Amino acid sequence: MTEARAYPATADAAARAQALDITRSFIVQAPAGSGKTELLIQRFLALLAQVDAPEEIVAITFTRKAAAEMRTRVLAALTDAQQDTPPEAPHKLNTWKLARAARMRAHAGQWELEKNPNRLRMHTIDALCHALARQMPVLSRFGGQPQTVEDPRPLYVEAAHRTLALLETEGAQAAAVASVLLHLDNNVGVVADLLAAMLAKRDQWI
Repeated sequence: MTEARAYPATADAAARAQALDITRSFIVQAPAGSGKTELLIQRFLALLAQVDAPEEIVAITFTRKAAAEMRTRVLAALTDAQQDTPPEAPHKLNTWKLARAARMRAHAGQWELEKNPNRLRMHTIDALCHALARQMPVLSRFGGQPQTVEDPRPLYVEAAHRTLALLETEGAQAAAVASVLLHLDNNVGVVADLLAAMLAKRDQWI
């Protein structure tokens, strides 16, 4: 990501410094190219300088590409921090200072991040959920190792048919299924399609 130079270094310096307060949470909104990724890396480095182990920090992204880029840039910052001559650009200087502090913490804890970059936990949402389920097999109740699929639509259809199968049981769930079927003229195919479509949009249910 190329950092934009169109914005004065002092225009949002106070806000950027505030976002590095690791005792608080922030939402950062800014246009493309304004340095959001750099700020996130700086916050990650600030956290590295305080934790007992790098695994205590988790960064979540939407894509594997973004996660890989973030890990690469954090490792590059830690490598650049070995240089005793600080960079001149203000944002790079701040990253350098934070990386120096993080390197000291890593050296004291013998983290060896250069040899073990996977200790930097930067995942997609799917990968994080997969890791949590793998660590807690009893609580997740999967009965086996979960897998991430690219096309979940067949699973939505299967879940819809399993829901309709509740009609053969007793209780509130069976009554709910019967009510939906009655409302849609007992058209099982339509109900299954509607349920599958709802599952595909479950992030909008709230």
